[in-house]
Order: sequence, then structure tokens, then C-alpha cells
Amino acid sequence: MTDLQDTTETAQKVAKAAPPSQWLEFGPIAAFVVIFNALRFRGVDNAMIIAATVFMVLAVIALIYVKRKHNTIPPMLMLTTAIIVVTVLATLLTGDKRFFYMKPTVVNILFGIGVLGGVVFKKNVLKMLMGQAYSMPDKAWNMFAVRWGFFFFAMAGVNEYVWRNFSEAFWGNFKLFGFVPLTLVFILTQMPFLLKHSDLKERMREASDDVNAD
Repeated sequence: MTDLQDTTETAQKVAKAAPPSQWLEFGPIAAFVVIFNALRFRGVDNAMIIAATVFMVLAVIALIYVKRKHNTIPPMLMLTTAIIVVTVLATLLTGDKRFFYMKPTVVNILFGIGVLGGVVFKKNVLKMLMGQAYSMPDKAWNMFAVRWGFFFFAMAGVNEYVWRNFSEAFWGNFKLFGFVPLTLVFILTQMPFLLKHSDLKERMREASDDVNAD
């Protein structure tokens, strides 16, 4: 197998290990950081608010795109988009950026509650979202959900620490250069667990065999 194939398989595994909404928000976040920095370096007032408004619009567009393409909207994506809209509108109406600063905190806390609550009430959210990508015993799904639940709470804590202790510019860039790498690192740390308890390795091997056969 070539290095390119190894890289592609790793990327596919990582993508399958994350809840879908984690990836769908990446585009709007990247656009937010680019616009925020472009305006900030030009000395534009309210660069954060302008970039946040664009972020909200792009998040809604992403939601509409998913709806049109799949004729359904993942609950986590719907929740994330709703919180983005509410927090950005609250920021625009009041001029208080703290609403937007706390958006990641609220989202991660709600995700954490939802994921851990699903384990308690035997409605595993991650299994419902990702069960088509790979299968695992229920015990493994529950452990996987618990890990994600605590990770969401940890990310909420990180966001609170960063926006309360660092500059606006630092927090704005941390949304892309902090939260995204932390999420990727966490996902990578979960790969040994998935490869041990799920059929992901077999599915990837079958997909590779099909490609090689063609």
C-alpha cells in the first residue's frame, strides 16, 4: 500500500470517528477566522461582530445544503446552528460579545449532556449518528459516548478559560487553530479503541480491496 493510500485511509478513519456536526462547522469557522483577521489588520471597528455575522450566515447555508442534499438534518447540526443564530443575534442586538464568546461553551455543554444522557437512557446518540459507518457492541458504544461526553465538557471549560483570560484576537484565532487541532488529537487518541472494538478495520480493508481490484 502506498503512502498516499495510508494517508487517505487514516483521514477516512478520523472522519468516521467524529460526530458529523464536528466537520460541518469547520468551513464557517475557517471563514470566520479569515474575515476576522482581514478586518482586524485593516483596523476595522467591530471586526469580531462582522465576522460573526458572516459565520452565522454560512452556518445557516450549510444547514440548508445538508437539508437539500440529504432531505434531513442531523439533530446535533440543527442544535449547533440554532445556538449560533441565537448567540450572534444576541451579540448584534446588545453589542455584548460575551454572547458569541460563550457559544462554544453552550454547544459543548449541551452536546456533553446529550451524549451522556443518551447512555443513561439507553439511546446512544453516537450510535444513532455513526452506526452506519461501523458497528460495535453496545458496551463499547457506551464507553465511546462517555469519552466524547467528557471531551465536550472539557472543551467547554477550555473555551471559558480562553475567552476570559486572553485577548479577543487570541480567542478568535483559537476557534480554528486551537479547538480544531484539539478535536483532531482527541479523535486520533480514540482510533485504537475503535480499531479494537469495532469492525472499522475490516470495512476499511474491504474498501481497499475493492479499490485495488478495480
